[in-house]
Amino acid sequence: MKQIILIISIVICCHALVAQERENELRGTIKVQKTGQLVKVLYDNVNYRLIGIDQFGNVLDSAVVEFQMSVTIQGLFYNEKTVGFRLSYQMQQLLGKCDQSAEIFFDKIKAKDRSGNIVEIPKFKYSLGSRNDFTY
Repeated sequence: MKQIILIISIVICCHALVAQERENELRGTIKVQKTGQLVKVLYDNVNYRLIGIDQFGNVLDSAVVEFQMSVTIQGLFYNEKTVGFRLSYQMQQLLGKCDQSAEIFFDKIKAKDRSGNIVEIPKFKYSLGSRNDFTY
């Protein structure tokens, strides 16, 4: 009798171990990322570029086609225009001459939305001393 109980308990334990769900097994769920229209453009001060943001907060890396940057350094007004989403070498040199309280103005921003249409984005300013972006 003890042997039968022992065999049944071993079979139940083995079955319980085999029936456990595997941790790395894919469950078959589908992740849908919402995509929307381009809403605004922000300045990325780490990579010296402008990035687009859609209505759901997704980053559109190369959405900006062209833009113009303006800055005042020691009373002199500088204005540079570039094609693409990265700041040109001249723009980066100007930023190196700015002090911490300088404000950079980005205007005449043209960007591509998800459907490929060129849209005008409102101008905005970026303060080097703080991390806020302001639309004016």
